[in-house]
Amino acid sequence: MKKRIYINCLGYMSGMPKTAVCLTSTGIFYIVNAKTGTNVYAGRLSKAAFDKDSGDNVRIADFSDFNVCGSFFIRVGYRRSDVFEISEKPYSPLKITALRGIYLNRCGCDFSVEASPLSKDNVYSRPRCHTGMGFLYDSPSGESIDVVGGWHDSGGYTRRTIHACITVAHIIYALRLFPDGFTADEKSLAVSECRWGLEWLLKMQSPDGSVYFKAGSPHSADMVSPDEDSADCYVFAPICKAAAQFTAVTALAASFFASSDKAFSGRLRRAAEKSWIYLAQSREYEKFLNFYIGDECKKCEPSDSDCMWALCEMYRLTGESYFTLPIRKKHILVNFSGYSAENTGGFAALSYLLCDRIRERDIGLCIRKKITDAADRMWLADRSSGYRCSVSGEDGFSGGSNGKILSDCMSFIVAYLVSGDRKYLIGANDQFSYIFGHNPNGISFMTGIDSDCCMHPYHICSMTDDAEEPIPGMVVGGANILRNDGYSRWHIEKDTPAAKCYLDNEFSSSTNEPAIHYSSPIIFISGFYDSTGSNLL
Repeated sequence: MKKRIYINCLGYMSGMPKTAVCLTSTGIFYIVNAKTGTNVYAGRLSKAAFDKDSGDNVRIADFSDFNVCGSFFIRVGYRRSDVFEISEKPYSPLKITALRGIYLNRCGCDFSVEASPLSKDNVYSRPRCHTGMGFLYDSPSGESIDVVGGWHDSGGYTRRTIHACITVAHIIYALRLFPDGFTADEKSLAVSECRWGLEWLLKMQSPDGSVYFKAGSPHSADMVSPDEDSADCYVFAPICKAAAQFTAVTALAASFFASSDKAFSGRLRRAAEKSWIYLAQSREYEKFLNFYIGDECKKCEPSDSDCMWALCEMYRLTGESYFTLPIRKKHILVNFSGYSAENTGGFAALSYLLCDRIRERDIGLCIRKKITDAADRMWLADRSSGYRCSVSGEDGFSGGSNGKILSDCMSFIVAYLVSGDRKYLIGANDQFSYIFGHNPNGISFMTGIDSDCCMHPYHICSMTDDAEEPIPGMVVGGANILRNDGYSRWHIEKDTPAAKCYLDNEFSSSTNEPAIHYSSPIIFISGFYDSTGSNLL
């Protein structure tokens, strides 16, 4: 029987918003104790509303005021949902699961001997991979450099610097903002994973301070395990976007490691200063500083948030007044929301608001206003969505829609932290629940956490190992109306509603490819849910 009641398959947190989506005509719903079969709560469904992104007529069951811990299911007429839990910390296991997914995507790590709690029973054991040198792609002399390490950051074996930067930033800011949300073991594992990524990033910096874009084969990966991949590894040309994000994340990490490892912190600081000098001399940065035409100004471009993030992190690291003028000059025009590779403005906002240097009050107020303004726009989109999702249409449900949703979830959380407005907490909960089953596909988009989770990601490492299930802890891209792979074009009809353009199939690379920077927001979000909530900005 087709599922008609969509819940958060992870369960619900007592004291937090709790909703389910119902595709039923009945107006009353009941919360039923799963052990006794007794009705313990009754509520009225919202009015039916047409959701254009799914094509469904939906009703919302809101039981936020029901906070009894236990096992329950929702009954609407003769329909019933899957059983779910209400507890004080239902999302605690997610941090380790997400960290394990990132860890098991390490490149150049010998998992046959590696001793780590994330290895568990060595189900995903494999020898070291990609241990050869990387050839500079356009080098006439065939020059090569050491690029061993990092993470396979998506379905194949490519390693991109910007994805590694975003992954490290998610984890460090989770640890900074929500220290009480992590156990000592979780902190240790998270720091270890950050260091693994940072050591590789340092290798991707060229002597002139620029930062290479990625390392990997210029061709699609063959269907072989990582240790059997014999294709030549190439290092692709530096790009300024990589330099900006590298500057920001190495400066961030230099501050983070300053008290625990001064030598490593010093290496990171020198790398950040070197890449900053390169970036400051680039045409892209000059364009960022000078985009005025008479009294009019051009619309800010996506790279503006990268430049602002680098400025804010460098100011926090060095305290140099050199960085304050461009921050003051450009903060009005920069978007301070977004925690993705495409939009890093949220990281810039966190960097400035958490800075222990002298800060200008008007800049801080402007940043806070931009954070809540962006959250208000997302809130309107969320409320107009039948499944309570902040993205919509072709702009939202294109490549990596789940990454956008998780970025919006983080934006809602930060808006809640700076304002205390509970509607942002509801918005964050909606996006989080959407990822874990509260969506028109009725699936959890993270591997290894529920019986209804995606089981067939486009992930070559998982497809070629001997394990029965894919590597756990990976969030897949999600619904993609563009259907830009052959399998999806053939198997998803052209007029399929945007939010249903998804296939849990290993050949559907455009909808079912995981990425480490889709998984790392889970560490930030679950850290928030497990924290005391006392560390507001």
